[in-house]
Amino acid sequence: MSAPVWHLLNGDRGGGIAGYSALLAAALADAGREVHHWVPGPHSWPAGLGITSHEFGDARPASLRRMGEALDRLSAPRLLLVQYAPQAWGMKGMNVAFCRWVLSRREKGDDVRVMFHEPFFPFGWQRPRRNLLAAVNRWMARDLLRASTRAYVSIAAWEPLLRPLAPPGLEITTLPIPSTIPFVEQDSFDRRLRREEIAGDPDLPIFVHFGTYGEMIAPMLDVALEALIARRPDARIALLGMGGPEHAARLRAADARFRGALYAPGTLGDEGVSVYLQAADAAIQPYPDGADTRRTTLMACLANGVPTVTTRGRFTDALWDAAPLRMEPVDAPARLAGAAVALVEAGDLERVGRQTREFYRARFAMEHTVARLLADEGGG
Repeated sequence: MSAPVWHLLNGDRGGGIAGYSALLAAALADAGREVHHWVPGPHSWPAGLGITSHEFGDARPASLRRMGEALDRLSAPRLLLVQYAPQAWGMKGMNVAFCRWVLSRREKGDDVRVMFHEPFFPFGWQRPRRNLLAAVNRWMARDLLRASTRAYVSIAAWEPLLRPLAPPGLEITTLPIPSTIPFVEQDSFDRRLRREEIAGDPDLPIFVHFGTYGEMIAPMLDVALEALIARRPDARIALLGMGGPEHAARLRAADARFRGALYAPGTLGDEGVSVYLQAADAAIQPYPDGADTRRTTLMACLANGVPTVTTRGRFTDALWDAAPLRMEPVDAPARLAGAAVALVEAGDLERVGRQTREFYRARFAMEHTVARLLADEGGG
């Protein structure tokens, strides 16, 4: 029996899911599979990789109809792997038409698999207007599970949430998200030059945060950084990622202690992020639900061997118990500063960084994702 043709469907425009989808397409092609990559906007691949890119537009009914017609013209068997989070497919997270379209592809005989990066918005009394979104998201997830021959989730916590919506017997497998920032090899001289660029003096302690400075994480980060600069006034802090310069400006304006301490280079390519991460002594990565594998910024720190302090929360599952990380409760972000300083002052950063990379490679590297998908290939 011939191998199926893989069709990766990604609705995300330039975010973490888009980066993951592109890396996965390349890895499947490298494993010898024919891959079609369906994306909302222009995306080209070098010739010879075995990847064909298709631009479908806005995932509204007319675009979905055209995408279905294009799929029907391509050879079978077709394996559709949908990269899903409700917000990634537009219409403010309520693109019911897309989920019904995915179900129709199963009815046409395609082998449909769905990767749930996030399943649905939660119900809650704090945002009652969002409860309609939460209800619609669950109907969308139900349709996608009905469409699936098997389903994947980015963290183990999603499986019990999705199980009541799934058909009996549907296999739901955890498929951790690898880093979208690959490790860039560099020698000690290059690293020293980068540290000098960040801190002026390469021997000063350098802490880093990599993120987007959103409304849920930024307040936790600010508490941690205020505690850090109080404990180590000589600290230098690199704020990497989109929104870093703006966040640095706010901190400088609010607290004079940050005026000589912050470095924010702005938008960087993947290689730039890697080399700046490697220049740091320790990363401070708070998350309101705790460390988990869908946090691509955390995975980038691990993949690049940065000794890391982070938070333990409701989505931090047992696999993190073996991680060479320091974790503090989500409701005590100031303690991240103490953990980061203790890590740096212990003076064993090279060993911790090596263990961090080894932990990542053993559990989360892309080859584990591809091996799992190929093992499931004929099981639709």
